[in-house]
Amino acid sequence: MSPSAERPRRIRRSPEQAEQEILDAAEAFLQDHDFRELTVDALMRGTGMRRSGFYNYFADRNELTLRLIEPIAEEMMEAARPWLDDEGDPRATLAAGLEQVVAIYARHGRLLRAVHEASYHDQGIERFYRELLIDNFVEAVARRLRRERRAGRTGITRPDDIARALLTLNVNVMFERLGRTPSDPPRAVAQTLRFVWERTVYGPPDEAAAAPGRRTAVSATAR
Repeated sequence: MSPSAERPRRIRRSPEQAEQEILDAAEAFLQDHDFRELTVDALMRGTGMRRSGFYNYFADRNELTLRLIEPIAEEMMEAARPWLDDEGDPRATLAAGLEQVVAIYARHGRLLRAVHEASYHDQGIERFYRELLIDNFVEAVARRLRRERRAGRTGITRPDDIARALLTLNVNVMFERLGRTPSDPPRAVAQTLRFVWERTVYGPPDEAAAAPGRRTAVSATAR
């Protein structure tokens, strides 16, 4: 057999590398396809590995999906942590957290949108999608709202309901504006969400702080 007719040599990968290659291929596939089109055959064709290799790392497509969104959910929670844990100025940490969360959605918007749509048709995906990307955040935001009420910084009396409404708003706005191609500028999306969250939780900014020129004029008049 001539060298040109020999089989191509298989690429040697560590288990970690092989698993990550499958995850990367799945996210790349979902950039251009609906979730229902994600089959093991279609996925593994994008890796150069055998179809059977999929089952060395994932029991099924649902486990693959869970592994895809777990690190994204963790990254978003860490982005929101300063505000959730009351570190620093609340308005500033809220704004920074929203901006970072929006940036994460901008990087993974097509994937998250595909999983979100799949959750309406698959109970397994719906269960962990809701837990990781909705319920965990609702609980964390509601805890922060209760602390803000005790501190006298908000008048919210139904923190669980308000937290769920705000998170539902986030999901819908970001999927609509970042989960499609072309998408909107992430900074503009973050500014929209900041406006709603800040006024819902804290009310409009202090007039004097929001309008320095007017403050000066008022002060001069008072003198």
